[in-house]
Amino acid sequence: MTGNFGIRRLHRTAQRGGADRRRRPASNQGDPNGSARERVQWLGLAVAALPGLAAVVAVLFTWVTVGQAKDEIRLAEHGQITNRFNVAVQNLGSKTLDVRLGGIYALQRIMQDSTRDQPTIVAVLSAYVREHAPDPKGAHTDVDHRPPTDIQAAVNVLARRNPDPDPDADAVVDLQSSGPHLGSANLAYSDLRFAVLSHADLSRARVGHASLGGADLADSQLGEADLRGSTLTGTRLMRSDLRRADLTGAELADARLAGANLARANLTGANLIGADLSGANLAGANIAGANRTRTKFTTPEDMSFPINP
Repeated sequence: MTGNFGIRRLHRTAQRGGADRRRRPASNQGDPNGSARERVQWLGLAVAALPGLAAVVAVLFTWVTVGQAKDEIRLAEHGQITNRFNVAVQNLGSKTLDVRLGGIYALQRIMQDSTRDQPTIVAVLSAYVREHAPDPKGAHTDVDHRPPTDIQAAVNVLARRNPDPDPDADAVVDLQSSGPHLGSANLAYSDLRFAVLSHADLSRARVGHASLGGADLADSQLGEADLRGSTLTGTRLMRSDLRRADLTGAELADARLAGANLARANLTGANLIGADLSGANLAGANIAGANRTRTKFTTPEDMSFPINP
């Protein structure tokens, strides 16, 4: 019986092992098709990702291409501007007035199209005016004298430029060297802030409502000039001739007029706050309604000099 019992026990153990193998999950049985399915799934994911990768590559390619195109366009534009500039400067040397005027207005257009070139163009036009404007010596012998048409045009282009196209640009109008004769020039409503116009002859010039703040007009001729409503804040006018100049309503705060000749000038309603008029000739000047707060005169008595009605 003992032997039979052992045989039956071995038989039951074998049956339990078979049952355990039947209950075991398929994954634990080493399905040969599992790895194949995984490879198919990964392949599907890769195929699905291909359009996205292609789109990324296309975007990168487009970005690089656009960047190269912009660089090429910029270089082409610079080349065109350089050619236009060279032609315009050559036209300035022409003996024909119309050609010179074309060169001046071509430079104006370039200055509008390319702010980076404004300082160079301002320097070129300033030099042109200095070199070609009539010598002021003896200019007053001809009462009806007018500046040449091309000089007037060049000055108007300089005066009507945008003085602040670029914070880093240093486009200063410099007409100092030869003291050009610009008598009777029309500079009304012009913008000549910080311009260098010392020794210039602007007699009888129309400069009404112009912006000349910070400009250098020392030793200049402004006799009978129309400066009504002009802004001359901080302007240097030392020793300038302003006889019979019309400065009605002009803004002259902190202007430097030491030694200036203002005989019979009209300063009605002008703002003279902080202006320096020490040593200035004010004989017969009209300062009715002018603001003389902190105005510096030669002597305190000058603050009450006679007003010419």
